[in-house]
Amino acid sequence: MSYRIYLQIPNGSAFERTETGSRSIAESVFRAFLERDELQNMEVSLHMMYQRTALAVHYFDAAPGTANNWQGRVEQIAWPQGGGKVGRPTELEGGARHNVYLDAVSIARARKLGQGNISEGIRIALSRV
Repeated sequence: MSYRIYLQIPNGSAFERTETGSRSIAESVFRAFLERDELQNMEVSLHMMYQRTALAVHYFDAAPGTANNWQGRVEQIAWPQGGGKVGRPTELEGGARHNVYLDAVSIARARKLGQGNISEGIRIALSRV
C-alpha cells in the first residue's frame, strides 16, 4: 500500500488508520476526516503519507487559513508523480544510477520540484542552469 491516512494524538499514538494504493481513495478518506465536526479544536492531527513522506498534516486546533489547516485546501496537496505507482522507476535513455549526498533543505526543494520524486526534482533544477 502506498498511501496511509491516520489520526494521531499528541503522545504519538495513531488510530483510525486507512491504507490504500489509490490516490482517489486516499483523497476521499482525507476529506472525510477533515469534515468530522467532533475533531474540531481538539489536539488531534490528521496525517496523509505516501510511502514514508508526509503529503499533508492537518491539526484540528490550527486556525483556518494557516499552513497546518488543510480545510478548503486539499486541491493544493503535492501528489506524487505517476499517480502513486510503487516500484522501480522507469529507465531513462542514457541514464545511470548515482548516489548523491544532499542537505535537508536541498532534499525538500528537490522533492517539491519533482512533486515527491527527488531525482526528478534534481533533473528539473539542473535543466534551469
